[in-house]
Amino acid sequence: MDPFPLTGVRTAGFLLSEANGERSRAMFSVPANTDTMKPGTIVAADGTPAASADEAAGILYGTVFESTAVQNATVIARDAEVHGELLQWPEGAVDADKTAYAVQLATLGIAVRWTDRPTGLETDEVLADDLPIPPP
Repeated sequence: MDPFPLTGVRTAGFLLSEANGERSRAMFSVPANTDTMKPGTIVAADGTPAASADEAAGILYGTVFESTAVQNATVIARDAEVHGELLQWPEGAVDADKTAYAVQLATLGIAVRWTDRPTGLETDEVLADDLPIPPP
């Protein structure tokens, strides 16, 4: 389901917070003849959509349109919080896949926040950013 059915995916619409300046961002090269990618696409280090969680190296900041030339693109690569429901998950991704991607992104310092956490992240999987709240 497209969360923005009338306008499409907005640039950085998935981003909840990032480090000061441009510390969270990095430039990636997107290979020629790569299909159009929307903001929030989880990408591998080679600038293509990450085919598996262990390839996740960042999250595409803005739209990259299909081109016959190599393009530069901005990605969120570290120190950020993103909205899980607004990420562009690989087609057919199920809760277990989303959990694996979230765990990998956490190793980069990217915390995936959820309105409704996927099965497996409620209590079974503790991410690095999910520290217990001390009692009062």
